[in-house]
Amino acid sequence: MFRIFLPFLMLAAFIPAAAKTTVKVQMDSSQILMGNQTALIIDIVAPENAPIEVGIDKNQLPKEIEIAGWAEGDTTSLGNGMVEMRRALILQSFDSGAYTLPPVLVVNGPDTVRSNQLALKVVPVDVSHLEDIHPIAGAMEYESRWWDFFPDWLTDYWMWMLAAIVIIIGGICAYLILTKKVNVNIMPQKRRLPPDEIAINRLNALRQDGLWERGQEKEYYTRLTDILRDYLAERFGINAMEMTSTQIIRSLNNNEETRQSNEHMKKILEVADFVKFARVRPLPDDNVQAFNRAMKFVEETRPAPEPEQPENGEPPLPQAPGSTSAPLKKEN
Repeated sequence: MFRIFLPFLMLAAFIPAAAKTTVKVQMDSSQILMGNQTALIIDIVAPENAPIEVGIDKNQLPKEIEIAGWAEGDTTSLGNGMVEMRRALILQSFDSGAYTLPPVLVVNGPDTVRSNQLALKVVPVDVSHLEDIHPIAGAMEYESRWWDFFPDWLTDYWMWMLAAIVIIIGGICAYLILTKKVNVNIMPQKRRLPPDEIAINRLNALRQDGLWERGQEKEYYTRLTDILRDYLAERFGINAMEMTSTQIIRSLNNNEETRQSNEHMKKILEVADFVKFARVRPLPDDNVQAFNRAMKFVEETRPAPEPEQPENGEPPLPQAPGSTSAPLKKEN
């Protein structure tokens, strides 16, 4: 019989017992002085690599007991796939009395294991032997700095706030520059020509291109009207690029400086609308007249030059509106 059951006994010796999780707690010191700390030592025996979670029910913990933190623990292998883990929970109290601590909870997957319960006694500080009673000291003066008057959240994140302000200012500057609402001239810029000189130069360049002579009447009138629209925007502040022909004529009639020369613009826009939208091919004389009317419109609406002061101090003679000739001097 012994020989028959010996192999089964040897096999049972190598089969580990059912892996169960156990927890036991002990107090480093069950009695402390008020304000001191003590450690609640937790010993856990559990299967190796088990998902262990350790905690304590704070709702059952007396409000006079505070958790100061967790101390570093260690883990020891027991063999047979079991390990022993030791943890320490630091407790502190500022109120004297005897308190019962709730059990420590160890969660291992679906299982929850509770430890034994301990008691902690907090002893008050004996002040009967104190003879000198010192009065309350006055407020201590300290050297203040200007940033001490700012709230803590502002001083803690001032670098991030400064970076955010720089990004916002940079974005606004980039928007103004890209949309051309602000002109930024880093390099020395040449003197900008007045609007009338720019318009006349562009008209002369259009005449030299000879578009209508090559049958490109639509492009010819498109460039001609764009030159005049830009001139109105630069010279009188009229947003002609966004206006229809009727709106442009109405705006010129409301302006005293352009009212007399509005007929030139009206004739040009009428022919240009027929060419661009009705695909009408004008006669060569119409093309020449449109160009001449454009030149006359610019010349008649250009600003008059400032009169020169005569040498004898007499006031200058009056000039006709739109005249570009120099003032005549009175002969002695």
